[in-house]
Amino acid sequence: MENKILKRTFSTGKALLIGIGQGYPGALKLPAVVRHDAEVVASVLTDSTLCGYPVENVQMLLDEKATRSNIIEGLKKIAATVESNDTVFFFFSGHGGQRVFGDDAETYICPVDFDSSDPRHTGIRDDELSALISDIQAARVVVVLDACHADGAVSLKDTVQGKGLRFGFNSVGLEKLATGSGRIVVSSCKDEETSRTYVEKNHSLFTYFLLEGLRGAAMDRSDGVIRVLDLFHYVADEVPRHKRNGHQQHPVLKAHADSNFPIALRKGGWFKGAETPEQPSKVVNNAKRFENLLCQLYPSGPEHDEVWSRAGGEQSTLTFSSSGRASWHAALRMLSRGGGGPDISFDTLLETVLSDFPNNPDLKSLIS
Repeated sequence: MENKILKRTFSTGKALLIGIGQGYPGALKLPAVVRHDAEVVASVLTDSTLCGYPVENVQMLLDEKATRSNIIEGLKKIAATVESNDTVFFFFSGHGGQRVFGDDAETYICPVDFDSSDPRHTGIRDDELSALISDIQAARVVVVLDACHADGAVSLKDTVQGKGLRFGFNSVGLEKLATGSGRIVVSSCKDEETSRTYVEKNHSLFTYFLLEGLRGAAMDRSDGVIRVLDLFHYVADEVPRHKRNGHQQHPVLKAHADSNFPIALRKGGWFKGAETPEQPSKVVNNAKRFENLLCQLYPSGPEHDEVWSRAGGEQSTLTFSSSGRASWHAALRMLSRGGGGPDISFDTLLETVLSDFPNNPDLKSLIS
C-alpha cells in the first residue's frame, strides 16, 4: 500500500527578499511589478501548502525600506542566526549596475538610495556582496538576481551618460557571488540581455516562472521537495519561449555545489513512499557500508538536506549526538530495531539517497 507523508515546514529555510520598483527616484523608477515580484515570492515561500518556510525566517525589504544599510543589515542578521545545515534564499529584484570605465570594472546591486554619480558608496559592489554572503555559514545558499530590467533601460541612458556606468549585472560579478561550497547564483538574463516584464501576469517574466516552479511546476521526484537545479532547469526552459519583439531572455546559472539540494517543500511536502518489500532489504546485509556512505554524503547527520524526513522518518525520534557519524550510527541502529517512525525503512532511506545521488556507483552496488 502506498503511503503519503506530509512534512509541514521547511524548517531549515531562511530568506531575504528585496523588491525595488517605484521606490527608485526619478528616471530610475521601475514598474510596480518589480516590488510585486518580491511580495509574491515571500507569499509562496511561507505558504504551508507550498514551500513551507517558517514565516519568522523570511525577511522582506520593499521600495523605500530597501536601503543600502538595511540590505547589509538583513544579510548580517542571517549570518548571525544561521545554522550549519540551513538553506538560505536571497532574492533581489531591482537595478544592477556595471562600471565600464576606469581601472576597476565593478558590478553592483542598486539599493533604493543608489546614486549613479557615486556608485561605489551608494551601491553594493559584487565583492562586498560576495563577502556578506560568504559570512553566511550555511550549507546551502541560493542567490537569485532579477536585476537588469528592460523597462528602465531607455529612460536611464541619459542618467548615466558620461559616468562610466551602465545598468545590468555581468557574469564576472555572478562568479564572485558563487564562490564557496554550496553556493548557487541564478541571474534572470545573460550579460547582453535585459530582464522583461510579463504584463499579462503582473510579474517580471523570469520571476513569474520562478514562482510557477516553486508552486510545483518544477520536476516532481516524488520526494516532497523542490531541488535547486530542477527549479533552474524549469525556469531556463520556460523563459526563452516567451519572446517579445524577437528578443529572448536566457537565465544564467553559476554553481559551486556538489548535489542537487532541496530548496523548499513541494506542494507542502506531499510525496509517495515506497512499499515495504516482502524480501529482506539488501541494505540490511550491507549496513556498515551504507552507514559509511551516509556519513560521506550527509556529513552533518540525518537532518542534513532533511534526508531523514524525506525518507519518511520522524525527526522527533532522532537524538542529539556529538558528530554526524555518531548521529547516523544511532539513527540506523534505531531503524534496525523498528524505530524512526512507521513510514521509514532502510529501503525508503536508500531510495531517497539515490534520488539525491543517482549516479553514485557505491549506492548502486547496494541494490545490484
